[in-house]
Amino acid sequence: MKKIVLSTALFSSLLFAGGDIAPVVEEPVVEEVSSWNFELSPYLAMSSISGNSAVVTGAANTLDLEFNNIVDALEFGAAAHFEGHHSNGWGFWIDYNYVSLGGTDTIPLGGAYILKEVDIKQSVFEGYGMYRQNLENGNIDYMAGIRRWKLKMDATLNTPNINNTNNDWTDFVVGARWTTNLSENWKFHVRGDIGAGGADFTATAAAGVRYSINEWLDFDFQYKALWVDYTTGTPNTLDYFKYDTLTQGPIIGLNFKF
Repeated sequence: MKKIVLSTALFSSLLFAGGDIAPVVEEPVVEEVSSWNFELSPYLAMSSISGNSAVVTGAANTLDLEFNNIVDALEFGAAAHFEGHHSNGWGFWIDYNYVSLGGTDTIPLGGAYILKEVDIKQSVFEGYGMYRQNLENGNIDYMAGIRRWKLKMDATLNTPNINNTNNDWTDFVVGARWTTNLSENWKFHVRGDIGAGGADFTATAAAGVRYSINEWLDFDFQYKALWVDYTTGTPNTLDYFKYDTLTQGPIIGLNFKF
């Protein structure tokens, strides 16, 4: 009996003295926060094309197409933008824009007026690496990457000559985007870039505003202008093609953040 009492007393002493046996304390659960933030933006680009293009017809005549009057009808357009930003400042930018436009006009060729119908299907893919510099009231994103063009143009004359051309090329581009907060819900952003490679010259200028609807959705409105000066082939031969144009117009989109 005396041994049992001593054992009980020893156990109690260890327990209250903070010995090996102690109450179990549960660690608080810490929720992991993602290092990445993403934005997905389907948008509508109401584009028009101005400038000129030079092609050679079956009769070896160089035909200058002035787009200011002929390419004025948007037949179809699709566009989407996706970008991601890591907490360390690095990120990426992907953008795809497809437009199909067409129109008709008359031009002089060899002293005679002929009807021409022009249909253009133009797709532009942009892929950039980015680095973000945070500012007191916004940020600057520095970008470098490629702009990939695919162009299909059909020019139909009121003669047996029909010129169909397919061209694709890649340009290397550098640029930057500045974003600043106008208020709690409004932001202003402006972007510019310049490049060359397959084309002699290409550049973009865009500016717009963004309204925060809630924590996961923004409304975006901007105006964008895209220049390109591309030439391939030898003048006065059937493989010659020149495309010196400005694609411009307003952009309306929704920006999903996650």
